[in-house]
Amino acid sequence: MVNVDKEVNALIDILTSEYGYYNDLAELAKSKKDIIIEGKVAELDKIVKLEQNMIFSVGQLERKREDTISKLSGKLDMNSAQITVSELIKVLKPELKNKLEDVQNKLQKVLSELKDANDVNGQLLEQSLEYIDYSINLIAGSGMETGSLYGDIGDNKSKQGKKNIIDTKV
Repeated sequence: MVNVDKEVNALIDILTSEYGYYNDLAELAKSKKDIIIEGKVAELDKIVKLEQNMIFSVGQLERKREDTISKLSGKLDMNSAQITVSELIKVLKPELKNKLEDVQNKLQKVLSELKDANDVNGQLLEQSLEYIDYSINLIAGSGMETGSLYGDIGDNKSKQGKKNIIDTKV
């Protein structure tokens, strides 16, 4: 059996660091829910910028992970594109296997939480945009022909002279 302890420990460290970032991102995503509901745009902007920095850091860790996987693939005589944590676990010593399984489980759990929180936030943002679109259409007068609140005003005047406050052809 080839000794890959150094590379596997490096991989575990990288995945543990990624877990920390993803855990922080999940917490931010959960806090974004209330901010979106309350319509606090400035706070949302701050969180998005913080998330961008974290995602950049995760990207750097991903490059390190790929380098480590490349080294492992050379030592294990495996294709680096085919190496997964599950495949590695099959060929490792018990203590490294347990550490890698533990970090894999943590990552799977936090990524699932992050996905769920982002799905909820996406739906909330979509609803907010639909409301904004509806409000703009009301202000722009797109509903006037269907008997809106102001539909009767000007019935005695020529329809040709009717103007909207906002140009709806954006």
